[in-house]
Amino acid sequence: MPQILELIREDHGLIGVLFDDLENKPETRDVRCITLRRELTGHMYAEEATLYAWLRDMVPEEIRRSLDEHDAVRAVLVRFERIPLRDDAWMPGLRELRGEIEAHFATEEGRVFALAEQHLSQDNLFELGETFRQEKEAAAQTAVI
Repeated sequence: MPQILELIREDHGLIGVLFDDLENKPETRDVRCITLRRELTGHMYAEEATLYAWLRDMVPEEIRRSLDEHDAVRAVLVRFERIPLRDDAWMPGLRELRGEIEAHFATEEGRVFALAEQHLSQDNLFELGETFRQEKEAAAQTAVI
């Protein structure tokens, strides 16, 4: 099993591909929207239950910032999901959501990953990888947001 930072980075790549498909393949948007929601919500929940929970006491300010970013993503996602697929506001809404998410990914892969590598052992990172995978699957099945 890969360690948690690798799994999170893989998720970020998958979510980026979903955004590309949503922008460039209109015929698959309905299915891709469902997949994006499932992936995003499962990903955020699993991060919060694993990596953020472990780092919360070690770097509380950074984890609070990351949780605030998750809240902002959730708010934009809720607004985006209310826009009908064929509405003129749909593509700008998608771009707003993507911008919010990509900004969070950049911060996370920079500051949060560096702090995780500084404060957690390799054994912790690998253990968290398995837990992250399990939490993500459970959350995606129930569509936690």
